[in-house]
Amino acid sequence: MRKFLVVVPLLVSIVFLTGCTKFWYQEGKTYDECRRDLQQCAADMNKYSDKDLNLGVYDISFERNCMEQRGYRLVKERSLPLRVRRQGPKSFAGTYGVAGRLEGDNMD
Repeated sequence: MRKFLVVVPLLVSIVFLTGCTKFWYQEGKTYDECRRDLQQCAADMNKYSDKDLNLGVYDISFERNCMEQRGYRLVKERSLPLRVRRQGPKSFAGTYGVAGRLEGDNMD
């Protein structure tokens, strides 16, 4: 268990440092809308998941299915438009970050 607690943060750090972070993104959605949708998917997932366990295959599949049903797609950071706000997965219960335009920004 102790080894697991050391390895997981190390792997997460490596992913962030290599720029492979993926974000849930939907053209035209604001950052706040994206964040709310991911939080709602996480809340729905928690109804069916064992909260004492770390995220597993079921949780990842649930999140992916929920967000895709809402019209989102996973986008690597380097493929996102330049003028969108990004937030990595550390701040959310999900496994991916979210990205969306700022409120009132028409991205012209």
